[in-house]
Amino acid sequence: MRTLTLSLMTAAAMMVPSCQDTDLGTGANTVERDYARTAPDAWKAAVRSAEASGLQIRSDRNDKFGGELVASRANGDEVRIDIRSLSEQLSRVTVRVEPGDRALATMIHERMAEKMGLGAARPGLFGGSSIEGTYLTDLESCRAPARRTFSALDITPTGEDVHATGWRLDGRLKDSTPIRIAAQKEGDLKTRVAFIAGSEKNEDLKAFARKMRDEFEAAIHLESSSE
Repeated sequence: MRTLTLSLMTAAAMMVPSCQDTDLGTGANTVERDYARTAPDAWKAAVRSAEASGLQIRSDRNDKFGGELVASRANGDEVRIDIRSLSEQLSRVTVRVEPGDRALATMIHERMAEKMGLGAARPGLFGGSSIEGTYLTDLESCRAPARRTFSALDITPTGEDVHATGWRLDGRLKDSTPIRIAAQKEGDLKTRVAFIAGSEKNEDLKAFARKMRDEFEAAIHLESSSE
């Protein structure tokens, strides 16, 4: 089995404004994301994520509008997590790691997302809202249309996994809602593709899953007609 994983640095470099690098003195070590969660929820996730990452918390101050957590790694490097409330159900979180470890900043964000119920999108009874489609093409030919779908819908890529019988592409929306497009080989020229939005089931997420499928089908049609 061959597994390819996007490097966290590459994913961070591709990030759009919802999940962006911010120049707070050194743009190389700061990653910013918005979350569809309250500031107190984001704060709790920040504390738990810092502890899970083995960081020593040196100071923390917070209120219902956000706060700042300063911690240090075992080697003394500083990690700073800033949280700001944007609205009742939307918070902005900035993670800054010295002297320039963007990979760790992104990892802390992913742990925070997981602890806020915004982990990777997954299908199934207790997973996100999903819809499927079956296409008369090979597995590999579906990957480029999936990437185009992410680009067209402003989905920030966060990871990719590829093996002989399938692949999946993960990403996040502007509010950090998890997104996934996953493909499974059904035959030499037959591929089943699942479009998954969020970590729960509701009509808005279902509509976005349909939008992903529509965009994917437009992209795969464009690719086949240009051959």
